[in-house]
Amino acid sequence: MKMRRWLSGLAVLVLPAAGLALAPAAANAADAFVVYVSPTGSDTNDGLTTATSVKTLGRVQAILTATAPQADVEVRIKQGTYTTGTIAWHYYIPDHTITFMPIDYQAGDGIGDIAGRPVFSSNGTGGYWFDATLPAGSPGGDTNLAFDYLQVQGYAMGGLQLNGGTTNNSLGIRVPLGAGINNNRIFGMQFQDLGTKYNTASTGYGAIDIINSSNNVIKNNHFVHIESTGGNAGLIHGVYLAHGSSNNSVVNNQFAYITGGAMRTRNESNDNDISGNTFDHAGTVAFYSEWFCDASCVSQNPGHPRECSSHGNVFHDNSTLS
Repeated sequence: MKMRRWLSGLAVLVLPAAGLALAPAAANAADAFVVYVSPTGSDTNDGLTTATSVKTLGRVQAILTATAPQADVEVRIKQGTYTTGTIAWHYYIPDHTITFMPIDYQAGDGIGDIAGRPVFSSNGTGGYWFDATLPAGSPGGDTNLAFDYLQVQGYAMGGLQLNGGTTNNSLGIRVPLGAGINNNRIFGMQFQDLGTKYNTASTGYGAIDIINSSNNVIKNNHFVHIESTGGNAGLIHGVYLAHGSSNNSVVNNQFAYITGGAMRTRNESNDNDISGNTFDHAGTVAFYSEWFCDASCVSQNPGHPRECSSHGNVFHDNSTLS
């Protein structure tokens, strides 16, 4: 097995090769470290029992940072509505998953087996719901985040961003910064009412916006009313794979009422599999599109880095209702 090394704080961490921890059955490990979240919880609590639940994912990250568990983590979230701004996430555990899930979820459950999806709703500020970036000084690797059966709504930029970072090389071409944020899973989620039609605090880009992030599985999710207005209507997409985001699987999802493209790839985001999805009024131009800023684009936008086309992406066995 190939291993990658990255620097997080002062410790050298060893991350597993891509391709692990992608199935929902990875949840509910007997030795998991569990943190409980509740709408009636308090961030003065330790989160280690249902009676001492915390209220925010920010507090969850602080608990994990302080305890540094060397095990899979389950963040068990009680049903209800959480009104919040952006969750800025930068904590990962080498060789282990961190899974955000409903409190009553068990491995293999469908939506009918739980009391419903916990709802994260924007507090009216700009940004995404969850913005995952790397710790300072980290060259990246497999971050192994998982999101199961949650609902995200009302955010301006979009729902979930995995951002491994970019830089410009000596030729002025935008390229990935390091190995990225890789090997994550997004399963059974509901993304709805995202974009400037519902929140004008900032420009909308994607229900799932992935930058320099590869080997992810995006499966069995619902993208409904991902919409911006005016001149920005075409900028927001259901799933946006950009800047070196390759080998991702986008399968068995439902896309409905999206003003940009339901699917977009950009700038050397290669060999992605887009299959088994259903589209309904999704994409004013195309269900799937590829875009990059070529030399002509740069000449019209001085200072914008040049980008490259993507290749090897496959779009197959999808269907449309409209």
